[in-house]
Amino acid sequence: MKKILRLLFVTAGIALIFTGCTKLADLPTTVYANGNAVTLTSSTTTIAASPADSSSVVLTLNWTNPKYATDSANQKFIIEMDSTSNFASEVTFEADGPLSYSFTGNQLNNLLANFGFTAGKPFNIYLRVTSSYANNNEQYKSNAITIAMTPYLVPITLTPSTTSPLILQIGNASTNAVSFSWNTSPYGADTIYYELQIDTAGGNFANPQVIEYGNALTSNITTSDLNTAAIAAGIIGGTTKNIEFRIVSFIGTSYTKMLGASNTFTTSLTTYVAAPPNLYIVGDATPGGWGNPVPTPSQQFTRVNAVSYGIIINLTSGGSYLFLPLNGDWTHKYGGASATGGTLLADNAVPSSNTPGPVTSGLYEIIVNFQTNTYTVTAYTGMPLPTSIGLNQGLWIIGSATAGGWNNNSSASPNGIGNQQFTQISNAEYQITIALTAGQSYLMIPEDVNSWANKYGGSTDGTATGGGTLLFDNDVPGSNTPAPAVSGNYLIDVNFITGIYTVTPN
Repeated sequence: MKKILRLLFVTAGIALIFTGCTKLADLPTTVYANGNAVTLTSSTTTIAASPADSSSVVLTLNWTNPKYATDSANQKFIIEMDSTSNFASEVTFEADGPLSYSFTGNQLNNLLANFGFTAGKPFNIYLRVTSSYANNNEQYKSNAITIAMTPYLVPITLTPSTTSPLILQIGNASTNAVSFSWNTSPYGADTIYYELQIDTAGGNFANPQVIEYGNALTSNITTSDLNTAAIAAGIIGGTTKNIEFRIVSFIGTSYTKMLGASNTFTTSLTTYVAAPPNLYIVGDATPGGWGNPVPTPSQQFTRVNAVSYGIIINLTSGGSYLFLPLNGDWTHKYGGASATGGTLLADNAVPSSNTPGPVTSGLYEIIVNFQTNTYTVTAYTGMPLPTSIGLNQGLWIIGSATAGGWNNNSSASPNGIGNQQFTQISNAEYQITIALTAGQSYLMIPEDVNSWANKYGGSTDGTATGGGTLLFDNDVPGSNTPAPAVSGNYLIDVNFITGIYTVTPN
């Protein structure tokens, strides 16, 4: 046992001797090397890419080997990019290849937009590389390089919900006719706003109809709104024509600084005639002024046909006016920019100055056509309206075909002319339901007290398709207006806008 212990002590002593003689400086230095900061270079110092470069490499970064004393698999490289040289708001990318990293045009352009850089203007970008072991130890930052980069405007792609022809029907007025979607088109730090432009094919959007959508990237257009826009663009109600759509981007809510336009979507579109059920005129160019509701029936339009309205009214020079589909309501309005007529505008498209009155005050006929989306204003030279002549300013029927006979003294009898007054339906339309005796005749007069100064009538019984032509004063035949061939109750309608009277069994 003593021999074994002695031997152990000897061995330990020898080990101490050798250890004490070894110097740290004699060890291989490459084993514990710290590596070096890399040197960063770029493939270019100026980049002005375009949309065509979106998928192409436009910038490649290269850097030297940090020479860490380990295999390259344990090395890590982080690319840092910022809009300022202090890298306070940097974005980073881990290198996906050995000692290099590449950017496509689209990738780089999106980064520039996120930094708030404006498209079309050059800006400096600062880059550097941080190298380390894979465990992030021994980090070294490279030199910083500066590259001048110019962002480009991202093209907008318009996508419709359907490519089928658009056939608009009044029964679907409130339903969605078509929807569109589009991609964003960033322009630095500015908020981008979009508007949908609509024009007939070949119009080149020279004078488009527009619908503004703010910063939204989708749109839904009702059948009614699209029909109105299409008619305003030149597609007459009830007809079919090719129509074009595009999205245009702008800076800010004023929609004045246009940035770019999308692709154009073209399709066939069929419009419908959308005349309102009534129409009124209001404004300081009219007798009723701007008071709303307006006086009726004097300022209510007369229906001309399924698509048109007319009115004969005194207009004052220097004033203005609007057309209203609902009396007493300012929600919707129609008007135009010309005193003599032109394109009919609706709602916000109507000039803030309203429709100008004529140069010369006087009696005018206004015709509003919702099929052609036009209005005309012409001096009225036709037959006088009952409201412009006569003591009581109305319209009465008189004659042997009526119960009151030919005695036009309203107090002559209970069945006299005083009980045979027409009802004024609108500005230029009158109606009465009355018993007529076959084989007899009648006239229509604007006075009910012993006067034959003015009269209206026709040469037919008015029962034919389309009625008869209304005549005035000496143009009325001496035989007067003939009653229908069969005695009975009849609705007589007199329309001074169309110049037609009709006699219909009632």
